[in-house]
Amino acid sequence: MNNWYLLKASDKEVYAAKDLETLRGWAADAKISPLDKISSDNRMSWQRAPMIAELQMDLLVQMPDNYLYGPTNVATIQEFLATGEIDENVTIINCLDNTESRLADLSWFQASPHHVRSAATTFMGTGRADEKNGGGDVMQQSRIATLEKQVMELQRVVDEWQQAYHGMRQQYVEATGREPL
Repeated sequence: MNNWYLLKASDKEVYAAKDLETLRGWAADAKISPLDKISSDNRMSWQRAPMIAELQMDLLVQMPDNYLYGPTNVATIQEFLATGEIDENVTIINCLDNTESRLADLSWFQASPHHVRSAATTFMGTGRADEKNGGGDVMQQSRIATLEKQVMELQRVVDEWQQAYHGMRQQYVEATGREPL
């Protein structure tokens, strides 16, 4: 039996999962992001979480600002709904069959209790304290801090890509004497 390891992109922390079921549970609880990495060979090699088929991170979300988030799973989409980051009109792209659908038109969305979904119901069963237990503010602040770290990491990645783009563009101009199309 292999141990599995999760390397969080947001803070570079490594978490051990005793088996694949534990890892699947973390994915089902929306605790694994598309930038996180997974190892099943005692941390000798790492793969992006969406590459692990068993985690079912097969969906892209076209966010309201047209940014594509993912690949991710149903649990994360439900969390986005609960926090108001998306609504039922966003486009979901299934990476397995390349289909695009409005979230409200998907069978799993229609069967879910989205009409009563809230942050409190989404977080139930995830090990996070809910408001009734008095830990909501602390857990919410922790979640916000984690999301802020993820945003900073993503911004760093975007900045690196922009620098690479500008460098390649400059090389193109120098080589051809004209602007790229």
